[in-house]
Amino acid sequence: MSSGDLLCDKEANIIPKTSFSVKVTNVKNPYFMRMYKIKTYAKKSHIISKKLVNYINKEKLNLKKSNEPNLGDFVIAYNKVSQDVDLPAWFCRGIIDHFDPMTMRYNVLLVDHGISVALLRDDFIITSHDVIPDKYLTSVIGIYNIVPTIIKRHDSTNEFVQFITDKWTTKAVQFTKELIVASSTIYFDYIVCDNYGKYYGELYLDMDDEIICLSKALIRNGYATYLEGDLLKLIEEPNDKCTKEVNNDVTIYYIQNSYNSDLHEYRKDGINSVKCHTHQSSAKQKERFHKSGYSNKKKGKVQEVLIYSSIMCNNLNFVVDAQFPASIHKAWDSLVQSNKPKKMQSYIWPAIKGKLNVVAIGTEGSGKTFGYTFAITGLLAAQNSLPQGNKPSALILCASSSETLRVHSLCMEFLQSYNNINSVSAFNGKAYRSLAAEIYNGCQILISTPRFLVQFMEMHKDLLNFENLSYLVLDNADVILDKYYNSVVELFGKRKIISNRERISNELSPLQIILAARHFTTPMKALVQKVVDNPYICITSFIEAVIFKSVRPKMYLVNSKFRNQQILDLLVNESQLKTMILCTTIDEAEELYTFLSKYKRTLLTHEKKHLFEIQAVKEVWKTSESGFYSIIISTDEVLSDLNITDVDWLIHYSVSLDKKTRFSFRFSTLMNNLQMETSNCKVTIFVNENDNIQFLSIINIMQRMGVILSNDMLLSIERISISLDKSKKQYPICDKVKSLGFCPNKNTCVFRHCVLPDIDAPITGIEVGDKVKLMLTYVHDASHFSARVIEYVKVNSLETVVFPKDEYINITSKIQNFYGNISNRRRAAVIDIGSMYGLEDSIESFKRVQVLQLKDEKRNNLESVKFADVRCIDTGNILENIKVQRLLWLPEELSKLSIHIVEVFLVDIAPCDDEYEWNDCANEMVHNWFIENFNKYAYVVGVVSLHLGNTIWTNSLEIGTTINGQSDVVGCCLKTELINKRHAVVNKEQMQNISALCKKSGLIRNND
Repeated sequence: MSSGDLLCDKEANIIPKTSFSVKVTNVKNPYFMRMYKIKTYAKKSHIISKKLVNYINKEKLNLKKSNEPNLGDFVIAYNKVSQDVDLPAWFCRGIIDHFDPMTMRYNVLLVDHGISVALLRDDFIITSHDVIPDKYLTSVIGIYNIVPTIIKRHDSTNEFVQFITDKWTTKAVQFTKELIVASSTIYFDYIVCDNYGKYYGELYLDMDDEIICLSKALIRNGYATYLEGDLLKLIEEPNDKCTKEVNNDVTIYYIQNSYNSDLHEYRKDGINSVKCHTHQSSAKQKERFHKSGYSNKKKGKVQEVLIYSSIMCNNLNFVVDAQFPASIHKAWDSLVQSNKPKKMQSYIWPAIKGKLNVVAIGTEGSGKTFGYTFAITGLLAAQNSLPQGNKPSALILCASSSETLRVHSLCMEFLQSYNNINSVSAFNGKAYRSLAAEIYNGCQILISTPRFLVQFMEMHKDLLNFENLSYLVLDNADVILDKYYNSVVELFGKRKIISNRERISNELSPLQIILAARHFTTPMKALVQKVVDNPYICITSFIEAVIFKSVRPKMYLVNSKFRNQQILDLLVNESQLKTMILCTTIDEAEELYTFLSKYKRTLLTHEKKHLFEIQAVKEVWKTSESGFYSIIISTDEVLSDLNITDVDWLIHYSVSLDKKTRFSFRFSTLMNNLQMETSNCKVTIFVNENDNIQFLSIINIMQRMGVILSNDMLLSIERISISLDKSKKQYPICDKVKSLGFCPNKNTCVFRHCVLPDIDAPITGIEVGDKVKLMLTYVHDASHFSARVIEYVKVNSLETVVFPKDEYINITSKIQNFYGNISNRRRAAVIDIGSMYGLEDSIESFKRVQVLQLKDEKRNNLESVKFADVRCIDTGNILENIKVQRLLWLPEELSKLSIHIVEVFLVDIAPCDDEYEWNDCANEMVHNWFIENFNKYAYVVGVVSLHLGNTIWTNSLEIGTTINGQSDVVGCCLKTELINKRHAVVNKEQMQNISALCKKSGLIRNND
């Protein structure tokens, strides 16, 4: 290996062939990091886990609590008591390295996982090192040939000078950690090993498609320097020219006239940025490092934002650059706790401040709502005076009452230091009189749904005055224009809320319009063309960018056996177009390459290829000319490594992707084309019988892109859709289907939207028309409850069937007794959707739960955590984001105990104004209704309209009261109360749709 490789030559960071992929699990400083080799880790970890399980089972009877542990003892951790500690495996090898007498916890280094955990004494057993003699899977590594430095002013000259220290500074350690966390892949190149088995070498970090050499990053930011030449001599043999001082336990050596060329260049070119580092947070250091050190490598980087505007604005790198009033920034720090804006926010803030009309299109979580609320509240707070009373300066229209309340809450948070700026929310269920009073008392920001605002203004025609309106926002504009188009037209026309679009006088600002949406739809396009002058359009979704540029893909529904030949038939003038074919798996890519390379000039790349091979493919692509273009066949895994953005023809070989975001990222390859005024790119999509994971979602995207589907194709899609839904046997029927009669998010919803007779047969003998008496256990929302069945009266025979209360109590007792024995608290080996488990939801309190869905969440770039949403079988409440490690094995005899809790849905009602969820006001009304009308003698009664599985639908819920020696008194109807207080409307389609699903499944006959 050349010295250029060792020192990470400044011209290019090339990963040596001797390097290997690693996962860094812990960073103490650049000299002391723990890692493991990814390639062999899974296999070796499995072997060690089996040995540990066998050892524990073999020695179970001999495991006794030994003497008090000592530092350095070898232990096997198994998390017996500390439920708050999540071990990465059932049993883990570890070494005790610390004891805290205050908490009585031992710090145990898990040698195969590279992390430390704090355990109680009963959480591990002490044994000898040789019980599992396998080599530890993690190793300690350090960066080779560098020493820590610090930059400070020289006392005598007052100049910034780089000093060598004997300790790494806190900033250097934090900087290293942040680079490690931000890296998608890390490579380690081993150079030397010391006598203690510690490896020294270089870490290469793949960050945002750039290869960063860690030693170079530390040096360029003033945290280190290379240990070589005269510098090495001076450290080994200090001479009279060197002086030293000790300051805060840090020894500093003053070295004269000994800077090498690299350091001299660094001091000359980079001293200003180093000077700034002493005043900036580590996150800012990291960003400045990217900007100054690697700006030349960003030229070919995928541009994640499509901007369409006649006026360009510079994007912001830090939140503080927005320069709103300090109190607004303070509120941001409290809410978001990040000094870096999201990509969307970094572009729209300068545009909003520049008084441009903004159209922001991005996925959920892209920062649209936080972005415009931060900007608008900041701009209002910066004004010396605002119109008072009933003259709002900002009107924010939301797609639902729930969103109205969320945006209102956000504005209140930002404006908590400004008593002169009032935010008023208007939504279904709020009394007109109360709203009018709030507006009279001062309304600078009005937040409402379009339909409610129209209804309110009809009742109070002259109350609101929009002549001073400066900001009009449509949040979720795509949904608003789809559901409330007529209301928007009335607000724009009859109510004249957009009359102030041109400057009237020096005192009034022209109306600024902001549209925020997930999707760019045809109605949005029409609105922008008619109403929004000189729009600044910012799109952070590749799919939406394709739709915005009116790219029309062609889709083929083919059998996978004939797909290769059909692709060959299509490739007529491929040498004139830069063509890429994307596959889901390596096998697909290699099969297609083997076939296609016989006829066409092709290149192959996938995740099993070495990085230098991928780079070679990229170089061929860059240097090829029209008429001689090769076809790239690639998998999704290496798409970011290729970093190709100038594709003319994108072919989707398959779309069986586990995540929709992967499908979206494929369109990043078209970004150069999309940025042109006229886009000439082509997109071809092949769908086969195996493409089922994101099928409905992708079909929906295709239809939004304007793909023309034949009748035969539509029939095939319908058949596939039904088949996919029927395959979700382990999932329950979607709650939206149960409450509304349909699911508005069917294309992306994980739950089932069909009835399966063998799964959804009633679990009790309750039938349609029976009167059921219930004890409420949980209120999910205004029309959805969980309840224990007390008894029911059969409609035909008037026979009363009682569910014994003692049996219900005994079930709870059996669960508690079983898990009261600590040895029974074993983690479930396998977690399946629909299966039952035990869960300790509070100290020594256990419940039966059923898994509704599993979710993977990335905690950071170092690890992924799996969570589950579960339903408590014996109470009915839903617990979300439960770590799967908390789920306990439940024996069959306990899982088969009878279930007394049913889900209850009110029929024939829905939220007002075609909304899909009940707002907080409606839910609060229902809670209060039960509190006011319920007592120890009361129960809930309703007539059953339908019974499927553990769910019953009732025509209403009424409060019944037991009176000794007399007939029960029944009154207070919940459905009537919801409708009378304008929280709900009649919805006859709900049960019609559900009955249609039952008939389609055969569970209900047409003549029933």
